[in-house]
Amino acid sequence: MKIQFIIVGWHFDNFPEFIEGLIGLQESNSDVINIFWTCHKEPSQKVKDNFKYEVFPNLGLEDGAYQQALDYLKLEDDTILFLMHDDIVVKDWNFINICLEQLQQGAAFIGNGMNYPAFFDPNEVVRGKRAIEWVKEDTKEIFNSAEQVLTLRESFICSTVKHFNDIKGFEVIWEEPQPDAEGKYHIGGIGNLQQTMLGYKIHKIFGPQTVRYLSNTYQDSEYLYECARGNQQ
Repeated sequence: MKIQFIIVGWHFDNFPEFIEGLIGLQESNSDVINIFWTCHKEPSQKVKDNFKYEVFPNLGLEDGAYQQALDYLKLEDDTILFLMHDDIVVKDWNFINICLEQLQQGAAFIGNGMNYPAFFDPNEVVRGKRAIEWVKEDTKEIFNSAEQVLTLRESFICSTVKHFNDIKGFEVIWEEPQPDAEGKYHIGGIGNLQQTMLGYKIHKIFGPQTVRYLSNTYQDSEYLYECARGNQQ
């Protein structure tokens, strides 16, 4: 069994416990687990000294970071993926075993806390154009009806390389985030749109019954707490 962690590098040393936990995980499971940081800015020395990493163009928020890493790593289909932001508080590393069990029991995509469902209509105008126009050319045929779909907070997703290949990867909007007056980076709602398009493809190709969550609580479970772009609680 091969397990690949792909960590989006945004906050780095602001969450030292997370980095230390990953170092320990990697050292004690080096025959099974690999950890890779996909960074949209230069990582900290701690990351450089302890992990494989690449700095990619800052495009597409986490969807772009994950997709850039998947394209770069070229992993085998049976590789199990843990895609995570680096601003997560890990309460219990047993989430790995729980997710492996869920995959064996028929889950295709697993999130942390339950997320809100979303509605996608290919003909609805979103950010100035029809929603279908935001979709990749090679997946437009999938988006052929209006659907209410389950979604996953992209702070944490567990799946397999094959499942991502089956849905042809993320639906990335390759735009560069711009800082607002407070210096925070965002791209006017593309994060939610990308998240919805991902959920739509999972819904159509695998079915809603294959989406699972570690808890019924938004952003939180007994294993992980997502700090929502660095907002520590």
